[in-house]
Amino acid sequence: MQLRVTMAACMASVLAAFPGAGHAAARDDFPARPLRVIVGYAAGGPTDVVLRPVAHKLAELLKQPLVIENRPGSNGNIGAEAVARATPDGYTLLAATLAQLTNNPHLYPKMTFDTYKDLQPVSLLATSPGAVVVHPSVPARALKELIALAKARPAKLNFSSTGEGSANHLAGELFKLLAGVDMVHIPFKGGAPALNAVVAGEVETIVISLPISAPFIKAGRLRALALCDKARSAVLPQLPTTAEAGLPGLESRSGPGILVPAGVPKPIVARLHAEIVKGLAAADVRDMFTVQGLDVIGNSPEEFATVIREDSARWQKVIKAANVRL
Repeated sequence: MQLRVTMAACMASVLAAFPGAGHAAARDDFPARPLRVIVGYAAGGPTDVVLRPVAHKLAELLKQPLVIENRPGSNGNIGAEAVARATPDGYTLLAATLAQLTNNPHLYPKMTFDTYKDLQPVSLLATSPGAVVVHPSVPARALKELIALAKARPAKLNFSSTGEGSANHLAGELFKLLAGVDMVHIPFKGGAPALNAVVAGEVETIVISLPISAPFIKAGRLRALALCDKARSAVLPQLPTTAEAGLPGLESRSGPGILVPAGVPKPIVARLHAEIVKGLAAADVRDMFTVQGLDVIGNSPEEFATVIREDSARWQKVIKAANVRL
């Protein structure tokens, strides 16, 4: 026992004399055990669609398993808080949507963590434009017809979203502001249940990312009216942009990025970023994303931080104009 105490004391003295030694060792053998990626939304939603193929490649490159944990609720805040409070060693990652990073700080007056101080960006994986889709029973085959229908039936048409303050919600509020219509917002816990409600005819419309909605559109289970982007998509080239459909300004892009707790050593962040970029460069991943209408990003931590700041300022204006409150 005395020998153990003496050795421990010696090690403590060495680490005290060289405060970076412990971190350096951790960085040199990172990762030495499985990692986990926490997602703040339900499985099967848009975030999962993008994350899972990248996570598979990342596990191969890091030579360690990546366990995906879905912790839906509070528009991603529950999952994000878990990561913000996690040990900053690089073994706990957050897959967060742009919306939760840019919108939540303006929507939740009493968040239990600071998005910008407690989380560290690694890379934005990919983005995709939203599409205005309706159930086939809705008597509207063009965006202008949906607007006319909403004006004829104020507060009678419903639109779903992945939650209060989500990208779908704010895109719907922006649609209402630009079109001058009154529609009822129906929030769900995740992209899959929000879209399924429209597919089932329980809700009339939603602005949803193209990767998750395209299969239903092609199968005739949803009708797409317009793409919320500046240019058409190769996935549905016949689908006009919102500007072409008569409602310029209705643009909405979403996509997940990877973040870690603040305090994770920069070399570990750099390693994670490098491997994410390699994973995104894999031909099968890029082909899969292209088919789904996703634009591969893979930007640097600094570039990702800039995107978050700029989008935050833009959507803050919509939140204020639409008087969105939680």
